[in-house]
Amino acid sequence: MKRALWNGKAAFGGLLAITLGLGVVIGTQAQPARNPSPLKLPGHRYDLPATVISAAQIEAHKQSMLAAKQTDIAMTMVKMGGASDNAQIGVSVVLRPKGEENKYYAIHDDVAEVYYVIAGKGTMKLGGTITDWERRPVSVENGEGSRGTKAVGAKDVTIAKGDMLIIPAGTPHKWESSDEFTYLRRRARRSEGRSSLAPVGQGSVRQAETVVARR
Repeated sequence: MKRALWNGKAAFGGLLAITLGLGVVIGTQAQPARNPSPLKLPGHRYDLPATVISAAQIEAHKQSMLAAKQTDIAMTMVKMGGASDNAQIGVSVVLRPKGEENKYYAIHDDVAEVYYVIAGKGTMKLGGTITDWERRPVSVENGEGSRGTKAVGAKDVTIAKGDMLIIPAGTPHKWESSDEFTYLRRRARRSEGRSSLAPVGQGSVRQAETVVARR
């Protein structure tokens, strides 16, 4: 997926990549293994394939959304691996046209989100305390959660092309406005909560390319 995020040249002529370790505590330096054996931890998955989503696939997905007048459609949903099959990570494309109004803050019970802005600029309201909470219908991509129209203490955050935004599960967030047509790619991590799982591989991308580690 890094190939889809970075199509330009790095300043030093090489490849610039950002990796996200969701649910992993990152230390300041590598720590030695507590026990060098076994090589594979009991109950963990070591056979899941990687999925590559090309820039062309993202653009085609965006065009199909525009034709259908849709603003948020998942591209794919895959298993995260590790010690459980009950956690997934999904990729969606999100479009925010200028002048679009959004009434509700969203609060996801068990899903964290990462936004990467591909084009455009806009403002989101983040955090605060929702004063008119209500449960919302279950979302295929985001599972169970709540919503509200007022958040005391929410802060305005502007994001533009090239910016990334990480929103933890349980944090209120609302797209406030677009200064221009804004095009984002969202990666939503479904954690192990009460949310029902979406079908693995749903959306327009099904195993575009696989790379499996063998040991």
